Amino acid sequence: MMKLNRDHIPLYFQLQQILRKKILSGKIAPDKALPTESVICKEYSVSRTTVRQAFAALLNEGLITRIPGKGTFINQQEKHKRVVHFFNTTGSLIDASSYAKLEKKIHYRGLVSPSVQLMETLGLQQGQKIFCLRGTRYQNKLPLCYFIMNFYSEHAYHFKGKRLNSEILLSVLEKEISISLNKVHRTIKASKADEHTAKYLEINKSDPVLELEQVYYVANNVAVEVTSNYFHADRYNYVMELQQKK
Repeated sequence: MMKLNRDHIPLYFQLQQILRKKILSGKIAPDKALPTESVICKEYSVSRTTVRQAFAALLNEGLITRIPGKGTFINQQEKHKRVVHFFNTTGSLIDASSYAKLEKKIHYRGLVSPSVQLMETLGLQQGQKIFCLRGTRYQNKLPLCYFIMNFYSEHAYHFKGKRLNSEILLSVLEKEISISLNKVHRTIKASKADEHTAKYLEINKSDPVLELEQVYYVANNVAVEVTSNYFHADRYNYVMELQQKK
C-alpha cells in the first residue's frame, strides 16, 4: 500500500500526477485497462471520490478514455499529442512570451522547502531546498502577472542585485554555467487566486486567474527551472490562431 502525503497538495492531484507519469512512461500497458477504482483506493489509501477526481483530470487531458462495461484505457489517439514550437536560443524562446519583457518587481528571494510536486519535477532529495523568486510584472503601471520561479539552490549565487530585474534569468545561467536549454513544457489552466496572488494582482482572494506553468529542461531531460505565472483575468488574453496546412 502506498500512502499519499497529507499536506497542502490535494490528494486527487497527487494521484493524477502518479498515474500520468505511469501512462507517459509506458508502465501502464496501452492495451490493458487501468486499475479499477477499488484497486486504486486500496493501493493509495484514498476514497473513491479522490480516484474519480484524478480520473476526471486525466480525461480532461485526453490521456485516458472510459469504455462503459469494459473499463478505463489509455487514449491512443491523444497520447503524446502536443503542440511543439522550435527555438534556436533562450532569447528567441523568451521573445515569444512578450509578458517577460514587462516591468518586473521582485518581492521575495531566498531558499524554501519545495512541494512534493517540485521535488519530483526537479529530481530533489528529501530535505533539499530550492531557490525561489516571487514577483509581479506590470503593464502600464498595472499588475498583470504574479510569478513564482524555482531553481536549484546552488544557482542562487548567480542572481544578485540588478540582474534580477534587468536580465532574463535563464540567459544568466547560460552565461555563468554554460547550460543549453533543450525543451520547455507549458501547462495552461484556470485557477483561483490565493492570498499572495490576490494581494499583488490587486484582486480578491479566489478570483479567477489564468495559470501558466513552465518547466525548462536541458539535455537528458533534466529540469532546471519551474515557473508558475498567474495572470490578471481582466488584463491578459491568450490568443492562438491555427491555420490549416494545404
